[in-house]
Amino acid sequence: MVLLSIGAFIHSKSPAPEMRPASEAASEAWRWLARATLVAWMALIVWGFRELHWSQPIAAVMLSLAGNGIIAMRGPRNAWPMLSMLFCALGLAAASIILIEGIGPTG
Repeated sequence: MVLLSIGAFIHSKSPAPEMRPASEAASEAWRWLARATLVAWMALIVWGFRELHWSQPIAAVMLSLAGNGIIAMRGPRNAWPMLSMLFCALGLAAASIILIEGIGPTG
């Protein structure tokens, strides 16, 4: 959840052209990746409240907010767009594994 949150947060805080990828296609892909990441983050919160003790999703949200705070304190950096895309991709892969295993049959 922290990877998802930070990836989407960096995208939302990078409106300046110099903080966007040079390619318009890469910028558009980043936008869609960040949106998918935010949806996955919310899905994990809902899944967490359904499947886990209530304290675990609360802790994950708090850690996500702390991670976003750390990124906000650092300010804009040239590496943020690539780091955001990496966090989004890794977070989506991890969320997919968690959700697919959580939805599948239990044995």
